[in-house]
Amino acid sequence: MNEVEREVLRKLAEKALKELEEAYRRIPDTDNGKAYLFRGKERVRLMLDILKEG
Repeated sequence: MNEVEREVLRKLAEKALKELEEAYRRIPDTDNGKAYLFRGKERVRLMLDILKEG
């Protein structure tokens, strides 16, 4: 993967994480969807960590 592709992926992951965090804040606590959003957010965060290290 070249540097341009890595940078594009990093920016997309950062944007996805920001959108997931916003959605997580807006969903009521009683909604089971909050758990799915939390797991998705953590996956995106992990991908960002890997991209930053590489």
